[in-house]
Amino acid sequence: MHLTDPYATLGVSRDAGADEIRTAYRRLARQYHPDVNPDNPEAEEKFKEASAAYAVLSDDEKRARFDQTGSLDEVPNQDFFQNVDFSDLFEAFMGFGSSARASRAAGRNGEDLRAEVTVSLMDVLTGVERPIEYRRMARCSGCDGSGAAKGTSPEQCKACSGSGMVTRIQETFIGSIRTSTTCPECRGAGKIVRTPCEVCKGRCVEVVDAQVAVAVPPGIEDKMTLRVSGRGSDGVGNGAPGDLYVVVHVTPDPRFQRNGADLHAYLDLTFPQCALGDKVEVPGLTDALEAVVKPGTQPGHEFRFRGEGLPRLHGGARGSLFAHARLLVPDKTSDEVAELLRTYAEKTGGPIPKGADGGFLGSLFGKKKKK
Repeated sequence: MHLTDPYATLGVSRDAGADEIRTAYRRLARQYHPDVNPDNPEAEEKFKEASAAYAVLSDDEKRARFDQTGSLDEVPNQDFFQNVDFSDLFEAFMGFGSSARASRAAGRNGEDLRAEVTVSLMDVLTGVERPIEYRRMARCSGCDGSGAAKGTSPEQCKACSGSGMVTRIQETFIGSIRTSTTCPECRGAGKIVRTPCEVCKGRCVEVVDAQVAVAVPPGIEDKMTLRVSGRGSDGVGNGAPGDLYVVVHVTPDPRFQRNGADLHAYLDLTFPQCALGDKVEVPGLTDALEAVVKPGTQPGHEFRFRGEGLPRLHGGARGSLFAHARLLVPDKTSDEVAELLRTYAEKTGGPIPKGADGGFLGSLFGKKKKK
């Protein structure tokens, strides 16, 4: 094994912290460990180099000496593996450590669950509380979660002495490594049920109907998810309960189009209103608003009402309501109105419309012959 620069070997900078160094080492250990790469001398050599580099950089004295000299020749104690925390190595390529062993012995956590709720745009404005009905796994009512029939109790597993884990020691080229796996006898429970509960069949939990009130906050958006902590399925043994995730659906309001906290609507105006000006009522979320249409207002003009939109999810001022002017053209006009429109066109110097069939003027001057 030839190690020249432990920083380069682990792929970290010279100012890397302990956590970054440990993470880099674990990544390389998983990648090159001999158990993962059997009969691969190159991988074994890279694993040794990574372990040696970690041995230097995880020791404050060795790291300081290397930083001063830039050479490993001056690093005290060339046994790079001395003072290496093999629990880190264990976690690196086995996938769990002491905390995982403890959690397995304690029990099994409950599952997270999913539910849905539908609210209106007005609910988004004010916030609302909705009852959610769903089904969950709850601690068995027949055995209080022990899994054993009435009058009996679970027995402590003799294979693991109730820990839920069995340990073995493996001799490797870097020394003895202690590994722990789930006990095959009790499957990690630490206890064995000889006579299962008739209600849950030894599973410790049963299916029940549940209900919870979910507070939907103002400003919520469509398809956002709310988490209700601890309202998922119950855990087994000392396992923690799961969470309930509620997906919120906001029913569209035909009056508005939503863009975050802002609302957009159309404001239909006639040609005389756009040309001469007017005051027009605009429907708001709660109250009617008034738009001042100035003479010469063009289609597409935007009227903005600040603070009349929706609240923001995390607080702050409400958004705006935008009313977009849209020219309202009648489907049909009387002969009298048509004549007035042609007179207007003539007075303003614009083209005089003939109508789809030539109109009034077409009847005076004759229609073109169709070929």
